[in-house]
Amino acid sequence: PIEQANVSIMTNALHYGIGIFGGIKAYDSPTGSAIFRLDDHLLRMQQSCKILRFPYDFNIESARRKILDLAVKNNIADTTYIRPLVYRSDTNLSPGIPGEYDLAVYMLEMDSYMPRDKGVSVCVSSWQRNADNALPPRTKATGGYLNSALAINDAQESGYDSAILLDSNGNVGEGAVMNLFIVKNGTLITPTADADILEGITRRTVIELASELKIPVIERTISRSELYTADEVFFCGTAVEVSWCSKIDNVEISKKRGKLTAKISDAFDNLPITHPQLFTSIKHE
Repeated sequence: PIEQANVSIMTNALHYGIGIFGGIKAYDSPTGSAIFRLDDHLLRMQQSCKILRFPYDFNIESARRKILDLAVKNNIADTTYIRPLVYRSDTNLSPGIPGEYDLAVYMLEMDSYMPRDKGVSVCVSSWQRNADNALPPRTKATGGYLNSALAINDAQESGYDSAILLDSNGNVGEGAVMNLFIVKNGTLITPTADADILEGITRRTVIELASELKIPVIERTISRSELYTADEVFFCGTAVEVSWCSKIDNVEISKKRGKLTAKISDAFDNLPITHPQLFTSIKHE
């Protein structure tokens, strides 16, 4: 029971953000509820522990079994969001990496993070994306999301839905909690992995789907001004799925979902049927 899942107020991770997490989604499939790219998410968590030097033996198979067992007990269905968390769990109040670590997993019902029936209005944030040499964005470290929180807060106080962050070189990085693609002349363009981005699993899926749909994809540097002249802009991620952008800094990008965005979005929605190999089936008892 969630009311019994407590930690001490002295828990180290609460004070210093020493932890990493995953965001995983379940969907309905022809064979029942299934988890999207579970092993890919767990591999990223394992690699994050290595990058951040966490003294935690992240065993993918063990974590996988725990998540699947919990999913069966919770009788999960479409729109279930799964949050695994590795965190420094001891109460020694030092900001070091050595210490005791635990894995926690919980699940909740979550509809799409952003409305998909209308475009998202965003601004380019004054906050810079945390850089790889400061706090590696590819690790999905808990402390790093204060960066996203600042950007989202400022954006929403100014009447926007969310924000886009520039990287340490002043080029486009990603959305505050989501990867970004622009469309120009029939080509998908997305920032490269060295643009202080999370190497998103949904981002990878979009690139793979584009290849199957014969849509050209280029990973390259995107300057801020390119955003305003893009034919289409969309965001992607576990929570946002594929969400189209209508305005950036009050500059209109499109009045409706663009042609290529629609193709990618529709293909993504059909993944449980067209790409069952990407899903881990849940067998309900």
